[in-house]
Order: sequence, then C-alpha cells, then structure tokens
Amino acid sequence: MGSCSWIVTLFPADGSPGPVSTLLQWALYISHSDQGVVTMAGTSLTARTILFDAAAELDKNGYVFIRVAGSSRLFDLVAWNKEKTLFIAVRRTCSGGISRFARDVSLLASLVKERTLPGIVQIWVFASKEWQRYQILPGGALLIRGGFL
Repeated sequence: MGSCSWIVTLFPADGSPGPVSTLLQWALYISHSDQGVVTMAGTSLTARTILFDAAAELDKNGYVFIRVAGSSRLFDLVAWNKEKTLFIAVRRTCSGGISRFARDVSLLASLVKERTLPGIVQIWVFASKEWQRYQILPGGALLIRGGFL
C-alpha cells in the first residue's frame, strides 16, 4: 500500500509561526492504494494552464487553496473557506467528458463512501473550452449546475 504525506506550516501575516488546523493536516495526509491512479501530468504547458485557471476560479469565489504536487496524487487542489473544504481532481479532455475518467470517479467515490476525507470531493473536467464540475458521491459523479459549490 502506497501513501503520500505532506507537512505544511502556515505563518500569519506578521511572520510568526501559527497553528496548523487539524482539518488542514487531514487534508494534506492522503493515503491510497497503488491502483494505477490516472492523474493530470503537471509538466505540460496545457496542464499548468488548466490548473492556474481552476485556481483562479477558486480565488474568485473566495477560497484559499493549495496545489498538491507529486506523481501519485489523488487531488490537484485542496481549497477551503469558512464553510467548507474542497478536494479537487482537475482533468482535461478534448472529447468524452466525465466518461473518460470513470476509473478516477470510482476511486474518488470509494473515498467518499468510506468517509475518508473531511470535506467535499469534486472532479473538474475542462472540455470544449469550458469547465464541467462534478461532485463525487458514494455512487458516482453528479454534475454541478448553477452557482459555484
């Protein structure tokens, strides 16, 4: 069984060491089995551009976020505001939409079913020059319509 862990220390604006919330510590320690997780390659210009665009959407909607790095990551972004925490997998495709990522959806749905993460799990698919955002539920993915969730 493989695992990934990150240790992050947050500092307030005055530069003094500040406490790291339990929620953030949870968010940054994510274990998963070696099941050949499909992740977005973060090295190509297009992949980075899509991640920057997703980060800009989060910022515009009042979220603080971190980008998760590493080849075995499940999520590309972890975002939070006063009300909620989002674990976001970012994907891109020229055709096929969410159906191209059935394996990812299945793996993420199993995490939701097991209540492994203290927040909302989403997969954002950039297809046909627009975002399609899905909330991951225990049984699969549900398209988010209307406002930002």
